[in-house]
Amino acid sequence: MIVYWTLYWVVRTVLLLYFRVRVTGLEHVPKDGALIVIANHRSGFDPPMVGAILRRPVHFMTKVELFSYPFLPWIFKYVQAYPVRRGRPDRQAIRHSLDILRRGEVIVLFPEGHRSETGEPQEARSGVVYLAQKTGCQLLPIGISGRYGFRRTIRYVIGPPFRLDPAMAKKEAQQLVMEKIRELIRRGEAMGTR
Repeated sequence: MIVYWTLYWVVRTVLLLYFRVRVTGLEHVPKDGALIVIANHRSGFDPPMVGAILRRPVHFMTKVELFSYPFLPWIFKYVQAYPVRRGRPDRQAIRHSLDILRRGEVIVLFPEGHRSETGEPQEARSGVVYLAQKTGCQLLPIGISGRYGFRRTIRYVIGPPFRLDPAMAKKEAQQLVMEKIRELIRRGEAMGTR
């Protein structure tokens, strides 16, 4: 964990110096217990930024293709990232996610499964719904708005945690997940017009 927290502070410092970061709702982050953090996905900066604004150690589900790049597997090991094969159910990634949640730890997931080409939130994939309904753990929604760029303002609005009813239909649950995120994006955008 020493390497994790060292990387955490290095990444946090660099990103907070490069971007103008505005975070609201940190009081909603539970101090302990299993948690799935969910956010819209607009940029490759989203995962490190979400990890940097939270004060709890997190695990990242990361597309398997990134593990073939030089040096990234070494970094992923220390930032608790693990691979997922997209496009079909990845049983190994699901089992690993369930183990993390059963230990009362935190996973950061981007329900859309990939970055949005337009910047507009897309439909949630079923994986986040499966994990939340299977474990009964809380989901913590974050809406990301603004523009990444040197000294540009990017906003992270954190909403209150919620749970998915295990009896809720998968499609309905997927829509609820993204609506919670969209609501926070709208709130962040409204802050930017003040």
